[in-house]
Amino acid sequence: MVTVTEASLADRTALVSLLAEMSGYYSERGNVAALAAAAEALTTPSGRAGPFCLIARNGDMPAGLVSLSGFFPAFDLTWGLLLKDIYVAEAHRGTSAGRALMTAAMQFATARGYTRVDWTTDATNARARAFYAKLGVAPSGKIFYRLTGSALAAAACGDWLTQGNPP
Repeated sequence: MVTVTEASLADRTALVSLLAEMSGYYSERGNVAALAAAAEALTTPSGRAGPFCLIARNGDMPAGLVSLSGFFPAFDLTWGLLLKDIYVAEAHRGTSAGRALMTAAMQFATARGYTRVDWTTDATNARARAFYAKLGVAPSGKIFYRLTGSALAAAACGDWLTQGNPP
């Protein structure tokens, strides 16, 4: 049976394990120090903005996690919640852990007065898109933008990469 709770200090070891698997799944460098720091951050939220983490267990085994961060303003100058990551360990896929995590995330949002929950997935992630469709959630039609690395550093200096399109 899958259960979901808000992650606490006692869950840090389990979170490190899940985060390490997630890092491997996304081909990220998940060194031990970074994983431990992430588990600490996810279990010590800072006010309404979080971050928050819910952990799923299948029996005694960590089965997955969802990370959440609050944002302001959302609709009508209220707080919204960004579902940053949902990850179910390979060994626990098909056990309803993903559905349990999504339900718990929505319960978390409504219980704490967040008025909406936003999340993204890669257009190429057919498995995630099928999962959300199975839950009855359609894409919102918004377009997502991101700057990282040298492009972020350049933009911070006012050097926008216009690629032939004036700003």
